[in-house]
Amino acid sequence: MISIFEQIRLILNKQFRFSLDQIQPETEFERELGTDSREFFELIDEFEIAFNIEINIEEATTFVTIQDAINYIEKKRINYDQLELP
Repeated sequence: MISIFEQIRLILNKQFRFSLDQIQPETEFERELGTDSREFFELIDEFEIAFNIEINIEEATTFVTIQDAINYIEKKRINYDQLELP
């Protein structure tokens, strides 16, 4: 199974043509990747589709680094998994 980080790297590479070497957990969306607000929210949409979760827009605006997004997605996936348990 591919990790959340690897999936995010692939999304960034495919959608925005960022080099895979350029994308690390500590990479900052705006400062290092230069994503503007429109691109950032397009990424959030891609993350929702890829990880089958809903991302709160207000919470998404707190994502500075890729690791911030990974932590959020991991938390959401755990919460969804717990909802599905009998």
